[in-house]
Amino acid sequence: MSSIGKHLPSSVNLIRGPSRTAGQGTVGERAPWQARALGVGFEQLVRHGLRGVWVRGELPPGGCIWAANHHSWWDGFLAAAVLRQQGRSAALLMDGDNLSDYRFLTAIGVIPAGQPRRALQSLRDGRVLVIFPEGELRAAGPVAELAPGAGWLARRAPAALVPVAVRVVARGHQYAEGLIDIAPPCGPDRLAAELAERVAGLDAAIAGADPREPVPGFARVVPGRLSWDERIDRWAKLGRGAKLDRGAKLGHGAKIDR
Repeated sequence: MSSIGKHLPSSVNLIRGPSRTAGQGTVGERAPWQARALGVGFEQLVRHGLRGVWVRGELPPGGCIWAANHHSWWDGFLAAAVLRQQGRSAALLMDGDNLSDYRFLTAIGVIPAGQPRRALQSLRDGRVLVIFPEGELRAAGPVAELAPGAGWLARRAPAALVPVAVRVVARGHQYAEGLIDIAPPCGPDRLAAELAERVAGLDAAIAGADPREPVPGFARVVPGRLSWDERIDRWAKLGRGAKLDRGAKLGHGAKIDR
């Protein structure tokens, strides 16, 4: 279990306060104000650091496991921002040795990988448990061999196991874009194949898309920063609109004078 979230300094706490979803009551305990503030801070980090986050697919209701590839510094923050936007209560499983370097996180709900009972309870409480089963941050590319922890938790909870492909890519704009492809739940014995297939499909979709346009089939759920040229275009359009408005008013006035 200790290899599930090894060396994930970027993937810090994703615990939020209580939330209500359709058919569910309050999930989890009330988070301290520090945790809520940190959740807002993570989302703002994404909004100011990326052009936005686009998502395809959806999670099942109730407790489930977000089992994602881990090829970018942003991966944990993307999950935090998207789940917060969706009103889902979430937790992150993190390697205990690595967590010791960030002790303040334990006070706001990060679950050490060596405490599987807490991870199971988070699922039974209806949370989305974010896991990076490759075990550590890796260079972007095919999915590496997966640790068995995600499947073990899915069987024991029990909970839906959801393969999630994630990419952060710089395309035709100034800021990189986050793309998340959420697959249907699968059995633990299918996780490696399904995640690998989903990541490869996401890479193909990105490669085949117009770099200046959104990748087809994905919807933006977290807005971000516009490119310099987009901001210039927006200001120019606002300026043209103001001129047209003034012209219309002047024309209307001249008509009355006549």
